[in-house]
Amino acid sequence: MTDPQHIMDHRRPARTRGTMAVLCAALLAGLLLLSGCAHLPQSGPVGTSDPLPGAENQVNYSFTPAGPAEDASPEDIIRGFLTAGTGTQDDYATAREFLTEEAAEAWNPEARTLVYNETPTVVPSAQDNQYEVQIEVDSVVDERGIMNRMPANTSEAVGFALTQEDGQWRIAQAPGGTMLESAQFRALFASHELYFYDQSYAYAVPDLRWFLNRSGSAADIVGALLDGPAPYLDGAVRTAFQAGSELSRPSVPVDAGSAKVDLTRQTVESADPLMRQRMQQQLELTLDGLNNVSSVEMSVDLNPLDLGSVADNFEPAQINPGVGSTQVAVANGELVYFEGDATVPVGGLQLDIDGGPVDPAMSLDGTRFAVLNGDRTQMVSAGTDGSQELELEGENLTRPSFDSSGWTWTVDHANGTRIMALQTSGQDEAPLEISAEWLGDRTVQALRISRDGTRAAIVAGEGESSHLYLSGVIRDSEGVPRGLGPPVRLEPTVPVSDVNWVSDQKLLVAATSSTSSVEAQLVGLDGSLDTLRPLLGMTGFSTGPGDNPIYAETAEAVHTLAGSTWRSQAGAVAHDMAFPG
Repeated sequence: MTDPQHIMDHRRPARTRGTMAVLCAALLAGLLLLSGCAHLPQSGPVGTSDPLPGAENQVNYSFTPAGPAEDASPEDIIRGFLTAGTGTQDDYATAREFLTEEAAEAWNPEARTLVYNETPTVVPSAQDNQYEVQIEVDSVVDERGIMNRMPANTSEAVGFALTQEDGQWRIAQAPGGTMLESAQFRALFASHELYFYDQSYAYAVPDLRWFLNRSGSAADIVGALLDGPAPYLDGAVRTAFQAGSELSRPSVPVDAGSAKVDLTRQTVESADPLMRQRMQQQLELTLDGLNNVSSVEMSVDLNPLDLGSVADNFEPAQINPGVGSTQVAVANGELVYFEGDATVPVGGLQLDIDGGPVDPAMSLDGTRFAVLNGDRTQMVSAGTDGSQELELEGENLTRPSFDSSGWTWTVDHANGTRIMALQTSGQDEAPLEISAEWLGDRTVQALRISRDGTRAAIVAGEGESSHLYLSGVIRDSEGVPRGLGPPVRLEPTVPVSDVNWVSDQKLLVAATSSTSSVEAQLVGLDGSLDTLRPLLGMTGFSTGPGDNPIYAETAEAVHTLAGSTWRSQAGAVAHDMAFPG
């Protein structure tokens, strides 16, 4: 079975960093760049300059590749063209020198960017004057700045046709886009979050993109925002901008910290004051990541746009809201609140479950719970008001997950793989089966809904091979979940069987085991990976959005991550811990 589309690599630096951290990061990037440039010969110096507007805390590396050498062979012309893709100045003027006049005019360097780690190979094709560049692709960035991370050993053959002009070989047919070694890519591109809304407009949802470090990046970012969310978020998030929204001119000047966003009249003419305020907020959240932008001014035909008075039902959208520091856990066969290393029984509960409760989940307000029985064939909901309800019977049910709208999710494997969502607030409603055709025959081992309710992190696989997916949660106009959209795949480098949300842009994964040494890994939606120190016999882990530590469980103790070290918490006897959600 063909795996779904793959996802993103790295993202932009954090919004606040100390000066020393910035200098260290710049030095490291420079060292990586020099090592990366050794893969493909490159003439001309590589220099640095001050950060460009629109690239927050990014050092701008300028490449000055050489043009075609006299009497260069076809292979050298192709290699020179690939290298010249690092020279973005004057609309890739140097790269165009390797093309015929007609090809230079037609070539679109921004069609896509292939990112690789190993040196590409240039080989002749069977037809005269045609060649293939064989490349092992690490990731691909499309013209909208959307990065797809590729599985290991993904390769692509890219064709070129050459001809002679005035006795010199030139490229007559070249694919759109550029090819960059990964260090070159990190030097030339910066990642940035576009922000959309959840269905209720209560939460701001990040959509990570990659853009060239250049003075016009603010316009690139706004243009991408107006164009709408990435495919995996389509139908899961909302935007304040209607389809067809556009800038009136291809620039977003920044004057004294104010970004001037001039929109076409058609973009705003049908928007009421509430929607215009949401437009303003969406732009402010998105452009806040640029270090030269402190405010946003919307205009139409250069006339400031009147937003009107603040609408009564306008609420500032929350970014990465926390879940509190109190977990639910099991201790001595009953549910407890767990915080720090202390446990307190959950008052008001009247649970009666065969085999005792396992894999509990807790609502965001800490008053509702969903638990499985010992053999994971039943899911029971309970509240601090003493209510208890058998919600679902099945086979090999996965740990429940509450979303921000009060729905509780699990996966039933009684008849294939069925993703189920239930209202567990005491209402007598039948479980909903959520459409997710892309799962096919995959078995789901874990499913966790993001704090904003727009995305599902899923561990699923076939046979002994499991992978980590991210899928948008599609809801109807009433907020009822109906489906999981086509996913993207993230690429952790450790085995995975379980997943937790650390923030709105980071996940924690591991393949737990009571007998083996387990490596957990922090996986950024930008593709960044941070492998934690192994822990022998890790049977579970927990963390949650907000200023929360990472917890791990073994048969003997509860551990917290302190720096890079797991520290046992004396006296903590709880297990099956979970933060709200």
